Amino acid sequence: MRSHLIQNVPVVAICNISETFYDFLSRAPEATLRADLIHGEQYRCDRTLMWLGDPKLVFATYPIPHAEDFCRRYGYPGTQYIAPSTPSPFLSLDIMREPRLLAQLVKYAGAERSVQLIPYATTPQFFQLVDHLQTDYNLTVLLPESPSRDDLWLRDYIDTKAGFRLLVSRWLPNADQLLPEGVVCPDRQQAAAVAHWFSLNRQDCLVKADRGEDSIGHFVIRPGDFASVIAIHEALKPNPFLGDEWITVEQLLPSSALLSPSLELFVPRHGSGEPTITYLCGQHFLEFAGAHGIWVSRELYEAAWYPTLAESGLQIAARLQEMGYVGHFDIDTIVDDEGRLFIVEINARRTGGTHVHEFAHYFLGPDYLDNFVLLGNDSIDSGHIVEYNELMQVIGDLLYPMPGQNRGVVITVTSALEAHEFGCIAIAESTEQASALHHTLAERIHNAGG
Repeated sequence: MRSHLIQNVPVVAICNISETFYDFLSRAPEATLRADLIHGEQYRCDRTLMWLGDPKLVFATYPIPHAEDFCRRYGYPGTQYIAPSTPSPFLSLDIMREPRLLAQLVKYAGAERSVQLIPYATTPQFFQLVDHLQTDYNLTVLLPESPSRDDLWLRDYIDTKAGFRLLVSRWLPNADQLLPEGVVCPDRQQAAAVAHWFSLNRQDCLVKADRGEDSIGHFVIRPGDFASVIAIHEALKPNPFLGDEWITVEQLLPSSALLSPSLELFVPRHGSGEPTITYLCGQHFLEFAGAHGIWVSRELYEAAWYPTLAESGLQIAARLQEMGYVGHFDIDTIVDDEGRLFIVEINARRTGGTHVHEFAHYFLGPDYLDNFVLLGNDSIDSGHIVEYNELMQVIGDLLYPMPGQNRGVVITVTSALEAHEFGCIAIAESTEQASALHHTLAERIHNAGG
């Protein structure tokens, strides 16, 4: 799991999620909505405790109430974390701004004054921090999960819907079978015309913002929803997330099973080894919670569509490596009702399930899929519970490992309790057991007065 890192050089993880998406999320027209969206990204920093095994120094945006319990319970004695006193959406800049944070980082670099910096995503602000550490503190900064500054454009480009379509359609010989029918449009007017064309052909379609994450700003249009191009254009005009940039309109694929696998790969620097598959996960719909969880199971690797996904992923990774990409990325897909696999986008960063895989690999062992299924959800309603100690009183006996059982819950996010949310991973020996465990946890919260 840490094979791309250099032994005996301190590892520092910087969870700059809100920094990565700030420009996009700032398009929200209302200040309250903007703040909620940005805070939602910042709360996910808790998961960084699970990255990269142990030891490491973690920079998170907010204090993590469960950090001490987590590190003690699951064997991370060398993991430390620190958070800014006055956090902003830009964690890299927060570190530069607060002497206390810089002092901790420099101290952690040790006598050799060398450090390996691992961000959630490589950003211009992250490179400002790198420059500051090298120039003003004379540190040797290694970036094993980041492209060079000159190649940062590629990370940004492949992360867009338009860039993804252009490059992947050239790289994959069977792209016409793997990409949903779609058109990249220069503005809302043409997007409306393309969406109307889909409607005339009796097909549902999805209007997609070029940047962003978690489907924010997407707009579904079904035949009969609008009578004309003008009507569709009027519906798209108020959507602030579409922006003055490319807009992709593509076929909305029928998937009644809601099967949406994601394959993550790691790309080492060119000449340092071949790209590898890190893990495969799927979205698992939790009916009782009204949300999707990350599902990691051997079952997914046994699916008929997996060899095609694995081959395509490695082809894309090889081409990205040739162009200068370094780091993690994942490929989001949909399997339709006929069992056909379609690739819909690439996320050029550490992804929503990276912490699940890296925790399982570290704590349960490299062969964890032989014995376990994991189901993760970062946004569970905590009801009236807003403090960690109270959460433990309600669900503490469900923590992994439950007495006499090879299953249980691992808490992943608690800084969000102030917003009445928390996160966890349910570990069990089957998907049914993991889902049932998650259901039991939700019932406990509800019965506690939520």
